[in-house]
Amino acid sequence: MALAKRGRKGQEEQEDRELTKKDLDGLKKALLEERGRVLSRLDSHVTQATEDRDNLADEMDMATRHSDQAYLLRLADKEHKLLAEIDHALAKFEHGTYGVCEGTGEPIELRRLEIRPWTRYSLEYKEQLEREKGNRAGR
Repeated sequence: MALAKRGRKGQEEQEDRELTKKDLDGLKKALLEERGRVLSRLDSHVTQATEDRDNLADEMDMATRHSDQAYLLRLADKEHKLLAEIDHALAKFEHGTYGVCEGTGEPIELRRLEIRPWTRYSLEYKEQLEREKGNRAGR
């Protein structure tokens, strides 16, 4: 029991501490790597959606091609939105505001940043936003 309490206390201390230069460097590296992967996927989706295939004589082939194009363009749009989030997070490094919740001004937990380095909000604030969104939808 004492070990479990100590383990939780250590976790709380880790979550409450400010980000170190090493933390920030690692998170920035992760963002830059993810940005490269997103750009690659975005380019691939757009290329596949816009490449000119041979003349499709069959209406079914044309319909399938249009459906595939729409799907690839939706994927490209999602990648584009993620790229904007990553770029926003990278800009926060320049302003010295990376790791700070945009809703509360409080630090975002390191664990959350490691999982989703482009996040804008602390877990608590994001949950609050989701509850408010659910309340508005339920009306």
